[in-house]
Amino acid sequence: MKGGMLMGRKLSFTIAGEPVAQGRPRFSNRGGFVRTYDPAKSRNAKQHIRFAAAEAMKEFDGETLKGPIHFKAQFGIEMPKSMARKRTPRPREWRVKKPDLDNLLKTVKDACSKVVYLDDSQIVRITTEKIQCAQGEAPFTKVSFEEINQIETD
Repeated sequence: MKGGMLMGRKLSFTIAGEPVAQGRPRFSNRGGFVRTYDPAKSRNAKQHIRFAAAEAMKEFDGETLKGPIHFKAQFGIEMPKSMARKRTPRPREWRVKKPDLDNLLKTVKDACSKVVYLDDSQIVRITTEKIQCAQGEAPFTKVSFEEINQIETD
């Protein structure tokens, strides 16, 4: 038992590269109709995440997670080169600048919908953090989804 809850299947994977925040929707007007679309950067990031999620889902024969889900994410954002030190390399630090944590989460949640789980309404708990990578550490996104079977009553 973990955290007062019974756990089910767990899926974890890591995506190499700089985390991308969900951009604002873009609009175009063609033939009198307004069309809404994702910015290219967000669309490409979602496609990359979707591919990594689909690869990880092979462990479950592609069957999506059912029921309530605990979603965990850690976003490692590359340290600016201007902060580098030669003698004592910088360790990991909390990232208190942009991009916003909720926009980073939106990108991952949107990309994993219909691949890992059927609908993001299944996510009942989120644990997440945004850090600045240590000097020399590559940027990353670590994600895990775990089925929560029931809440233990006191």
